[in-house]
Amino acid sequence: GDQLPIRQAERIEIIYGPAAAIYGADAISGVINIITHTSERPVWAQADITLGKNENYYMDVMIGGKVGKNKNVLKYTFYGSYSVRGDMNVKYDMKNLYNPSLYPSIAPTSDTSNYYQAPFYKGDSLSPKMNRLPQSSRLIGIGFKYRGLKFNYTHTLRTSHSSIGQAPNLYAYYDPLNFWGEKIDRYSLDYTKSWKKLASTTYLSYLHYRLDNNSTFRLIYDVGDNGRVYKYAASDDINFEEILTYNFTPNLELTGGVSFQYSGNLPVTNDLREPFDTKLYSPFSESVNYNDTVFGNFGINPTNFNNVAGFLQLYYRLHKFIFIAGGRYDHHSIYGSSLNPRIGILFNATRKLSFRTSYGEGFRAPSLYYTYKSIAYKTKNGILYNNIPNTDVKPEQFRGIDFGIRHKPFKNVYVELVALYHRLDEKITFSVKKIDPELYPNSTDTLAFAAVNDQNSKAELFSTQLIIKAKKLIPKIALNTDLFITYSQGKEILPNNLGKLNDYRNMPNWFVQFNIDFKPHESWTLFLHNIYSSKSKKRFFPVEPELMEFFGYATEVKGYYTMDFMIRYKINRNFQAFLDIKNVFNVKYGGIDAYGSNTDLIYNPQYGRFYQIGLSFRME
Repeated sequence: GDQLPIRQAERIEIIYGPAAAIYGADAISGVINIITHTSERPVWAQADITLGKNENYYMDVMIGGKVGKNKNVLKYTFYGSYSVRGDMNVKYDMKNLYNPSLYPSIAPTSDTSNYYQAPFYKGDSLSPKMNRLPQSSRLIGIGFKYRGLKFNYTHTLRTSHSSIGQAPNLYAYYDPLNFWGEKIDRYSLDYTKSWKKLASTTYLSYLHYRLDNNSTFRLIYDVGDNGRVYKYAASDDINFEEILTYNFTPNLELTGGVSFQYSGNLPVTNDLREPFDTKLYSPFSESVNYNDTVFGNFGINPTNFNNVAGFLQLYYRLHKFIFIAGGRYDHHSIYGSSLNPRIGILFNATRKLSFRTSYGEGFRAPSLYYTYKSIAYKTKNGILYNNIPNTDVKPEQFRGIDFGIRHKPFKNVYVELVALYHRLDEKITFSVKKIDPELYPNSTDTLAFAAVNDQNSKAELFSTQLIIKAKKLIPKIALNTDLFITYSQGKEILPNNLGKLNDYRNMPNWFVQFNIDFKPHESWTLFLHNIYSSKSKKRFFPVEPELMEFFGYATEVKGYYTMDFMIRYKINRNFQAFLDIKNVFNVKYGGIDAYGSNTDLIYNPQYGRFYQIGLSFRME
């Protein structure tokens, strides 16, 4: 989102594969590092401001510099951004997307199962009343560096309309004041020291997350406070890490370290009738003095855990070969111990041709959001439990192998072909689970949704990708192109013998990205960004697709093609003006499901055509 420091980034590093040895055993798909801008200039600055339709504004600024002399130099950065969307451009395809008659009945009360007769429904039988769907985000950050010591602090705040992506026969879209608001504060301190052959990095961080206790969802049925229900969540994470690197020779390097994480959490609560009293929960609390007259302490699940880890990684260069071998041992206070190896080989056949392969393992502990997801409603006949916690869910086990070939046939062109296979054993999915009447009294049903997995559930994915990058193909206009073509095929076995999928969820068979930029004139630069995606399976599959379709649930998201266009004009050395058009052809298409639940829209609508103009400033 806009609260991430993307505009302040100098570069973004993407490390593919299970980088478990250093980045953690749960880094099973890869790691993205955002490296913010630095400079050796005494003072430097950059800023952007954009204006768009529907009361859309964006502004960011970053100021940095240094003071001092010789080795006693203090570098500093101050940065921030502010974004407002007065109305998200996702209200389209009303007959096929927001038509409440197309959705299976999910009425949380027994008063009526007809949404049109629900007490807080507004609109006609085929179209709900719509209003503004606002969104906003803010970011403030500071950073200091003195010799080997670095300190950073970042504060982010994001709010978004809470009905986005949810079914209109349960959630209302007419109240713009309902929102989901999140606040994150992150403090980090690291110290790096180097000797002749030894380097040390010590890292300490604290992450403070809070869901705004005034976050509300507006339902059309008589639940909570006249259809309005409140949510709350909190987490605090302390991380410590020590990494040592020893260079035996220029070709032999050993990296090792230890890490410790202590985490205190209050997972997302049940739907509440009034704002949660934040005084009832403090960081790392193991109990909360909360008791609802109807639900008791259902949905209040404070949980603390710690994870202790040690890792080693060996780097060895032998002629044209580079070998990397590593392993990481983790002990999780809830899920026990795990040992995960990683090995990689790179062969530089020539200066222009190289081959690589790697194998890695990892584990992913269940998110507490899924483990403790709790939603229940009071009805005339008792309590309807829609989602219940499941503390028996186990970590997912990952194995992956990849191969790659990189070739540079010409000076400004390189081609890369990548093939990978990965498997997730004991894959977690939302499925049906029997309700224990002793734990959940007065239940009106015998089944509820819960996050589950077992020893037979798994998912497999095979994927190939072709990458072609060309710089200055036509030097006169500085023509650059990037082409990414990805083909993927997967399958999945659902837990509890509930069927199988012949696809990998949220993964299209074909995904193509083509970027082009050029300078028709010295002061003008044009950018075209094209994306094609074939259809993909949705995320919510408690049972096999045939049964889902029988009950009236959508199982696929249609494919799409979109184009973004930008033109920049260089006013002078410090200023540029630009016009940015997102989704030029105003394509109506869906992204990843909002929640992966039975209350999702048929597809999660992405922005329609969107224009914005802006001004960029750089001083260095």
